[in-house]
Amino acid sequence: MSSMNANNAGISGSAAPRDADRVNALVNVARVELSDEKPSSVARIFPGVFLAVLFGLLLIALVFGVRTYSSVAGRQESANANRESLELIANSVRANDASGSIAAGTGPEGRSLVVIQKLDSGIYEIRTYLYQGKILQEYALQGSPYSPGTAIVLAESDTFSYSFSNGLLCLTTDQGACEVALRNMQGGE
Repeated sequence: MSSMNANNAGISGSAAPRDADRVNALVNVARVELSDEKPSSVARIFPGVFLAVLFGLLLIALVFGVRTYSSVAGRQESANANRESLELIANSVRANDASGSIAAGTGPEGRSLVVIQKLDSGIYEIRTYLYQGKILQEYALQGSPYSPGTAIVLAESDTFSYSFSNGLLCLTTDQGACEVALRNMQGGE
């Protein structure tokens, strides 16, 4: 047993210096690696230049995205405004579509579309016509003269025309065309 203890003591005694030598060697290598080389000027400047270029590219992408969105939103707004004026006229016709309620009139600068409303207080007309580059809509008592000064401007346009064909009213302006199916011309009320 005493020989075993001696062997164990020898093992543990010799293992401790080996571990210490290993630790010292690693510490010395780390010191040498840290202090051996100084980074070159390119290695010191590169991260800053890379981040500046990356930031610049992100800024350019952001500006491009904002301009694109603004352009698309502007076009969409313009298209909606154009459709709005045509749809307003079409809705006026649809709402008052009855036998004898749609007629042709003569406005200050040509034909006008007249929607007739028969009320208890009298017969009124919704007149839509072109006047000085604008499509106007006027609500007036039937038979009264056209009064562009009291009319509402629906849209800027150089053209306003309409036609009836097979129960279909086709409205045409600079903004496009719109078709309205007339119930009264198709046998409805």
